Amino acid sequence: MNKLSSIAKFFRVDCQAEIDILGISDDSRNIKSGYLFVALPGINSHGISFVNDAISNGAVCILSDQPQSNNTDIPYIFYKDLKQKITQFLFKFHGLDPDHFLFHGVTGTNGKTSTAFMAHQMVRKLDKPSCYIGTFGAIINDELIATKGNTTPGIFELCQLLTIIQLTQKTFIFLELSSHALDQGRLSSLIFAQTMLLNIQSDHLDYHSTLEKYIEAKLSILALSSVNTPLVFRDSVLIESNIQAIQKNQTVQFISSKESSSPFSYSKEFNRDVPSKIHFQFPSFNSSVEVSLFPQFNLDNFACAMGLISNSFFTSELTNISYENIKLPPGRSDLLKLDQGHVFIDFAHDPESMKNILFSLAELYDEILLIFGCGGDRDKEKRIRMMRVAEEFSQSIIFTSDNSRNESFDCIAADATQDSNFQNLVIIKSREEAIKQGLLYLNKSNILVILGKGHEVVMEEKGNNIPFNDRECVLKSIRQ
Repeated sequence: MNKLSSIAKFFRVDCQAEIDILGISDDSRNIKSGYLFVALPGINSHGISFVNDAISNGAVCILSDQPQSNNTDIPYIFYKDLKQKITQFLFKFHGLDPDHFLFHGVTGTNGKTSTAFMAHQMVRKLDKPSCYIGTFGAIINDELIATKGNTTPGIFELCQLLTIIQLTQKTFIFLELSSHALDQGRLSSLIFAQTMLLNIQSDHLDYHSTLEKYIEAKLSILALSSVNTPLVFRDSVLIESNIQAIQKNQTVQFISSKESSSPFSYSKEFNRDVPSKIHFQFPSFNSSVEVSLFPQFNLDNFACAMGLISNSFFTSELTNISYENIKLPPGRSDLLKLDQGHVFIDFAHDPESMKNILFSLAELYDEILLIFGCGGDRDKEKRIRMMRVAEEFSQSIIFTSDNSRNESFDCIAADATQDSNFQNLVIIKSREEAIKQGLLYLNKSNILVILGKGHEVVMEEKGNNIPFNDRECVLKSIRQ
């Protein structure tokens, strides 16, 4: 469907122009010569405001859910219910068959990256084509592909990514669904094979404004079209407090290590230095596996990854996989066993994820040295709560920069430390210097924990992206 006349026919509009359409985008900045520009509602404005920009960049046709307001020199297709039709149109335009893809959507304040990433690895071990799309880009089978940067792509970018896949059989697609994407309905028109809600903790209130709206956005994953009944990980505080609301409005199945009556139940035996064991009692998978994951909460992420795919495979297939070399994503629970001692790096940047990590590590180490910061232009209310978690589990704290963006570091630090009387708290603006300082106190009985940035390779400050990665900084400092 690369002719304008074919596109017009799809929308039941009369247009006989035999113009070749070389590409399609809903972002006027991405329009090139011969492209079709789709003008739809955005977050803060409507694409109709950028029609002239699109034409200047080479658009040869406009498609919109708004009537043409002024004359243009190029064809204009108006279709009132365009948003409801856009996914079907994009699949048709790119020559994609929706039946060739098994979409799996995962959301949760914490754990969605690890869960989706591990599910992708399991499918690859079964020699099936698979694609992970989320926080650190897209992995199509075993190749990393750069994305535009959003945790969850829009339907336009998703379809472009799907065109890269060489289809020989049905392909598994594992998508992280952020609260922003769920709220905006970015992928609400897809039909999923399986959806999963991991947990809900307070986060992103800079966007959602209230915890209630944030919870509503997360719970909306349960209303997406799904072939299999949505799965909900029950072992979480806010999930438990919203159980009645979840069950009242949606049909769901729970996955749990605490409630043996749950349809998807499992038990776990965590070991620090040898593989841990998980016994599954799932409807289509009843078996035990060994995994080498650290710390303990990652066993729950692994179990959820298994729940995500278990309806798609036979027990015999899942039992024959070797799980011991299943890895966590870059920057997630990254344990560096150095000669000086252990360094733990993670992306955790909210109170609950910090608590999960520090609680687990406190059971294994005599002393925790913690380095963390709070992001600028984000939810300010969580800063003091993050500091309180830090004080509860750490013996020494260095508060430092973490993507200050357009805010003053001094203001961020003041928000986080406003009523702190913690004795071993030091504020060091330079994250590099903070890490160097922390390494000076590293020994065999303690652990240096660096939280907040994980896999990230830049520091966002005043509109600039400054190259920086926690892991590289640690290794460089050790060498020096």
